[in-house]
Amino acid sequence: MVSEKLRNLLPKEIFNLKVALGALVMLLSTFLVNIIPIEPFQQKVILGYLYSIVPYTLMMEWYFNGTQEFGKVAFSRIVNNALYFSLVFFLIQNSADVYMVPILYTIGVVAAVLFLSVFSIIEKPFVEPSRSLKTYRELLKRSSIVGIGDFFSKVVQLLPPIIIGAFLSLKDAGTYGAAFRVIIIAMMLDRIFVNLLIPNLSSLWQANKHNAIQRMDMVFRLIIVGGCLISILTAINADLIISILFGSGYTESVPILQILSTFILLTFLNSLFSFGLLATGNDNHYFMATAIGGTVSAIIIVFFATFGTANWVALAVVLAELLLTLSSFIWFQKVIHISVLRSILIMLSITGILFFITEYFHVHYTISTLLAVIILPLVSWYSGIIRSGELHWAKDKLIR
Repeated sequence: MVSEKLRNLLPKEIFNLKVALGALVMLLSTFLVNIIPIEPFQQKVILGYLYSIVPYTLMMEWYFNGTQEFGKVAFSRIVNNALYFSLVFFLIQNSADVYMVPILYTIGVVAAVLFLSVFSIIEKPFVEPSRSLKTYRELLKRSSIVGIGDFFSKVVQLLPPIIIGAFLSLKDAGTYGAAFRVIIIAMMLDRIFVNLLIPNLSSLWQANKHNAIQRMDMVFRLIIVGGCLISILTAINADLIISILFGSGYTESVPILQILSTFILLTFLNSLFSFGLLATGNDNHYFMATAIGGTVSAIIIVFFATFGTANWVALAVVLAELLLTLSSFIWFQKVIHISVLRSILIMLSITGILFFITEYFHVHYTISTLLAVIILPLVSWYSGIIRSGELHWAKDKLIR
């Protein structure tokens, strides 16, 4: 049994282990990439991404998340993504420039590191010295459980492009990839949400479990409404989004994006349940939920890929994320019990009916968007899913 003292890890201990593991991963990965028989161009791109591990090990997001200084973390991410997107937009002109993408990605990460480093120097988080080797063993054990669980949870995102390239064609992989890039943009909101949720819920769970359960119930209702709204707006405007971002040559990506739009809602819910387990200190529950869900999800994706279309893979991804969400929810309910059925049935029913009407009657996307923005919040308000308390809490968090 590890003492409670060892569980209260110091910033310096976390930082030291993070740097050491990052260096080890980079060295081993570089060695493997150099001995694997692949094209020099591919090797160059892979190594470029690997080198981004160096600035990532110095990233202090975890510290500011822990101290609940979310504004600094959010702004660092804006700096990172805005710089990366701008550089790619202006510098990548054709396929021959692909080798530059990992370099630009690393530049974005370095910018975020420098931004947070300024505040780190001011706050001096490493004043207390690290302790015994036993502390690092405990930290490595706990982080390994979470890391492996996170790997399983990423199967739904990382496996499909590989499977499509292997089972179908590179063209299908590009068609699917265009649609999923839009989903990744929406998922940036999910990452911000996770960074807000874990430290806040963790501290509240230690102080008052009853209040923590009420907070989770409140956050769930906000997510089901917000997730449904973002999902239907993505589905309704899929044609417009694809044409603006990728051009008329990617029209086949439109139905894929409409299918994947459901993934946005599911990944929001999955984050609430799975990372809620981490926030309440249930690392083993998190591992079991993601390991079981991720393994079965991989089987589903491979099975659907045999049908031979990117659309079927997109459907498999949605089903796989649904399975992961259900798995996380089952384990989550062992720790925190919240009522979800009523809110889910109401919001999904209204969202589904609204999408069917706009598609069946070919309603213009501008009108469809206005209908969604008006109807979904009104239904959530008059059905009691969202109340003034949730809105005040969300407003306070956004202002902070």
